[in-house]
Amino acid sequence: PRLASPRLASPRSVDHCSRSTSPSSSSYRPPLALSRHQSMQRLARISAHLHDDGEEETITLTDTAKGIYLDAFQMDKGGFSVRKHRLKGGLQDNVDVVEVSNGIIKATVLPTRGMTIHRVELLDPAVELSLGWESPVKGPVHPSYVNLEDNKGLGWLYSFNGWMVRCGVEFSGHPGEDSDGRLLSLHGKIAHIPSSVVNVKFDEKHQTLYLRGKVDEVWFKGANFELWTELALHKGSKTFGLTDRLTNHSAKTQEFTMLYHANYGRPILGEGARILGTFSTVQAFDDEALKDIENWQRYQGPGYVKPGGERLYCVVPFGDKADNDKCKLVFHDPAASKGIAISYDVKSLPYLSVWKNEDTVKNGYVTGIEPGTSFPPNRRVERKAGRLATIEPNETRVFEMRYTMLSKPGEVSAAARDIQKLVRVHGPAKLLKEPLPKD
Repeated sequence: PRLASPRLASPRSVDHCSRSTSPSSSSYRPPLALSRHQSMQRLARISAHLHDDGEEETITLTDTAKGIYLDAFQMDKGGFSVRKHRLKGGLQDNVDVVEVSNGIIKATVLPTRGMTIHRVELLDPAVELSLGWESPVKGPVHPSYVNLEDNKGLGWLYSFNGWMVRCGVEFSGHPGEDSDGRLLSLHGKIAHIPSSVVNVKFDEKHQTLYLRGKVDEVWFKGANFELWTELALHKGSKTFGLTDRLTNHSAKTQEFTMLYHANYGRPILGEGARILGTFSTVQAFDDEALKDIENWQRYQGPGYVKPGGERLYCVVPFGDKADNDKCKLVFHDPAASKGIAISYDVKSLPYLSVWKNEDTVKNGYVTGIEPGTSFPPNRRVERKAGRLATIEPNETRVFEMRYTMLSKPGEVSAAARDIQKLVRVHGPAKLLKEPLPKD
């Protein structure tokens, strides 16, 4: 069934639940998973009592504190569309999926996996362009099937696929013991924590659709992080934005890391694909990467490294002073006919990891272009190197990124020229002669 747009009571929020949802209330009932038919009926009943001010509408898909959960939802409004469903069977069983589109691009988001963006596709039948890759791990994996500490802290790899996987928040990077002996698993926990709030906002004034989710990484007597994620699609545009707001709700200063593990395979990745950007310094992660540092911006074909091999480069970018210190990147295919343009604030994300996994297609042919608050070594190493960020009690940090899908050679060349102008003023990147220290 397809519903007309709900009419909302407030431009900022929707309370879909009229009963008390306080755990202390005698009328409290835990949220129940509804069938698709029940969800549609429930939303239809709710929408009959809602109104809006003509500029903003918000639809709540999940709010655990209020006992709200819709397992299925769909809506078309003003050129935008929203679809929500729940996967069944195998390791993907009970993974929630939300698809949002502006008619030009479509993004697939996984609230069950910390608002991971599984895939972004250009909806142009004449151009094959998508963000993501073909992993040996098929389909979204439910967090209940993943033990992050398995395989000496490499459990994260048992669910690794998709385009944008957030890493953090208390820690990320390579597994190993911290200075106090605590085992820190690969890339942290945030991508395996289900969202407690998910909503969609239509901003008619600015012709923008927002998909927002709240993910809490909390443990008793330890970290207490609240992460609000926001994906923005603009009407008629191939550009979309990500805005994350991280708040420390604990009573003490906390160390933290945020790394945006954005993964690209075909059709952009291939022999001769290139990454361009506003780079200050480039350092190989290890001796193997150092051997090819002169060609670090150019990609080789599948099978270039031995099975299981990889190369990693640790980059310090510079920002465009005329554009609020935004780092500018372009990753394009071998023919320079399509790709992705990326910009973000280097003050909030001062480090960039470029992971080149030029393994066989069967093993996973992929590259990660990963802005972050630190480099990939274990937190113990990053702390010693002075790269580990901290956040004060009740402080909120904001991370903003902008992505533009480039589907024509002229778009790729124009984005590349903008970067070349900045590099001519700043100077080329300095290639460091020693691998990144890791002790």
